[in-house]
Amino acid sequence: MRRHLPTSISLLAVVLVLDPPVMTQDNAAVFSFQIAPVLQTNCAGCHGGSVAQGGFSIASFDSVLRGGKHGSGLTPGSASQSLLMQYVRGEKIPRMPLGSQLPAEIIEQLAQAINGMRPLTDARPADAHWEWLLTKPKASPLPAVKDAGWVRNPVDAFVLGKLEQKGLLPAPPASRRALIRRLYFDLIGLPPSPEEVKQFVEDHDSAAWDKLIDRLLADPRYGERWGRHWLDVVRYAESDGFAVDTERPTAWRYRDYVIRSFNSDKPYDLFIKEQLAGDELRDKQPAEGARSERLVALGFLRMATWEADATSKQQLRQDFLNEITGTTASVFLGLTAGCSQCHNHKYDPIPQRDFYRLQAFFAATGVDEVPAPFIEAENPREMKRLYRHYEDEVELAKEELERRKEQLKMRFMESKKLKADDAAVTEFLRELNVANAFFQERGDPIFKEDVWKNYLSAKDKLQYLNEHLQRYRPVAYAVKDLVPPDVPGIPATHLLVAGELSSKGEETEPGFLQCISGTSEPAKIPFAGGSSGRRLALAEWIASPENPLTPRVMVNRIWQYHFGEGLVRTASDFGKNGAHPAHPELLDWLATQFVERKWSIKAMHRLMLASSAYQQSTAHPEWKRYADLDPDNELLWRMNWTRLDAEVLRDTLLLLSGRLNPARGGPGVFFQAPADVAEGFEFFKWFPSSPEQQRRRTIYTFQRRSVVNPMLEVFDVANMNASCSRRNVTTVAPQALTLMNGELTNREAIHFAARILREAGKDPERQLERAFRLVLSRPPSETEREQSLKMLARFPGAEGLAHLAVVLFNLNETLYLE
Repeated sequence: MRRHLPTSISLLAVVLVLDPPVMTQDNAAVFSFQIAPVLQTNCAGCHGGSVAQGGFSIASFDSVLRGGKHGSGLTPGSASQSLLMQYVRGEKIPRMPLGSQLPAEIIEQLAQAINGMRPLTDARPADAHWEWLLTKPKASPLPAVKDAGWVRNPVDAFVLGKLEQKGLLPAPPASRRALIRRLYFDLIGLPPSPEEVKQFVEDHDSAAWDKLIDRLLADPRYGERWGRHWLDVVRYAESDGFAVDTERPTAWRYRDYVIRSFNSDKPYDLFIKEQLAGDELRDKQPAEGARSERLVALGFLRMATWEADATSKQQLRQDFLNEITGTTASVFLGLTAGCSQCHNHKYDPIPQRDFYRLQAFFAATGVDEVPAPFIEAENPREMKRLYRHYEDEVELAKEELERRKEQLKMRFMESKKLKADDAAVTEFLRELNVANAFFQERGDPIFKEDVWKNYLSAKDKLQYLNEHLQRYRPVAYAVKDLVPPDVPGIPATHLLVAGELSSKGEETEPGFLQCISGTSEPAKIPFAGGSSGRRLALAEWIASPENPLTPRVMVNRIWQYHFGEGLVRTASDFGKNGAHPAHPELLDWLATQFVERKWSIKAMHRLMLASSAYQQSTAHPEWKRYADLDPDNELLWRMNWTRLDAEVLRDTLLLLSGRLNPARGGPGVFFQAPADVAEGFEFFKWFPSSPEQQRRRTIYTFQRRSVVNPMLEVFDVANMNASCSRRNVTTVAPQALTLMNGELTNREAIHFAARILREAGKDPERQLERAFRLVLSRPPSETEREQSLKMLARFPGAEGLAHLAVVLFNLNETLYLE
């Protein structure tokens, strides 16, 4: 061992690493924070990563546990039995460090750290929150309640039990009109028609509500609504981001895969496996459609930003690996493992080494576009027809560009009185090919003429058609493992000191998070012929019924989208810094039901939606008193108000005007971007789709990271650059301006007026009735009727109805769910 540093410095190091008390019960973290710094300072010369005298290495917790030729160096929970301490104390010869000894206070600190470890029979943390979270969910007995009549299913027993403990009562049930609107917007993201409202309100069958739930779950629009939730979480986009923001032509297939998965009620465990390891699933002979579907599902691993023009390809790849490691943990496990990229997690029992053990599952993974024939649901004949169509269009555009280029050359020669073989003409053409985007800045008058504009127009058209052609190729925007014999071997994964690629530490093997698995042993990797099998091992561990986090995290997400808040209000952070649940027993009961019901998401919808808790009113007779006792409504004494998501608001306005295009699937639609946006990019051109295509549901809008629909942005659309577990809900002035005088509002108000005239004729009373029932699912009140009729008298016909539409579109009752 090398000579130790001065005592004061060593003591300071120990004090600093002892600071985070939350880590004191996690063995690997205790080692990293409290023991490793002392060993690195005093022992690395003889027992560092590349030097291990006597076979004993201090490179990692596991290497110290393994020990050297004299046996294990560490016995967690017992300093006296630890060989390391016996040598440091001089109980074994020679005393370490050789030629010197550690100060007594540091020896005592090491002993305390080792004694504070948990025995190897249980390597998980002792904190009460973690004890609960890392234990497999168990269904608690249903609480006994006084008001048994309120309990429709076990969900209500848990909710009411907590309310009664606090002396609170639930809110009365919402009106049937409010309930059908709530359910429609929750499940399909669109309002019910007046006829559907009337039918439900007048249906007194006790099974009417359950039948309505089943009908909407079977509606293909359900997948469009719930697919959007998932796309938020997985940071879905159809471009790379950064300055170039390169398009991802076939990323839309992942979006459609997600929609189909929700509509078919694909078991969630399979949904996980397909997105992490669809290419490694071990069916002997999967159907061609199933194989394509699984390759497309791998788009999950490609959704992060990607700096295509990065100067360091090694750093670009490391950024990719870091991102998918952190995102996989937060999306499926609800853990912020990404915080362990540079150091041990400051709050949760996730040592830095575990981050890189997790990352090692992706060590062989490379980005790729994988051949994946279109499946029947994607209409392969139409895809093939469109591909051929755009192939022909591209050839015509190339010919047109050559003609325009020749015209430009001739005009240049004419203006300069040059001949075709003059050097200036050659230079002109060279610059035109290499840097025509900047060529017009030369100041020559020719670049102000139509001949130049025609050339640029032809060039832009060819670029647009080429991009469009790529969207119809039968390939999956996916990943592929690079394994022998294609490459010499799987790249090693190293712990990166401070997260820096240039500071490689110990090599790590694929391994699961120790706080969950309870072991630091490497994972067993299944055979996956042609692939590494590593991602499959990770996927099977995450999707295992034995994993305590996976079912909890997903049922919590479902609950959040129905109730406005999750049982854990930080849906992607179940750790110490996240919110702790007010109803842990309810969360566990739902998690057990999720697994028992074969991971069926629709089964969880039925459980939650059938409850009295979901059917409560947003108002409560004891509002003021209850709000003082439980201001955040964690105990669910009423239903939460929720605002329509940006996409739902846009889709609703289109539906109300009668102009929503119901077409499903396929490449993204380009909206009519403002001129300064559409023309403000150097690396791509923005060509709006046809007006009919632009009226499709917003989920089918092309998701370019650098071009966000201004109307969606002002209403808090999800940020595409990172996983979004919960959208912001802001109240800002531009929202009022957008709804009062925005292009979409005014345009759809005019079409709404035309619809009212078609459906209600010229009678103002009938017009008013129809307008209110379409927008609000109810007739106007007497005051509303009186004021609205006055306005229609002042502005008769379509003009007055358009004004009325703008007023109705701006009501809180339209924007918020009761």
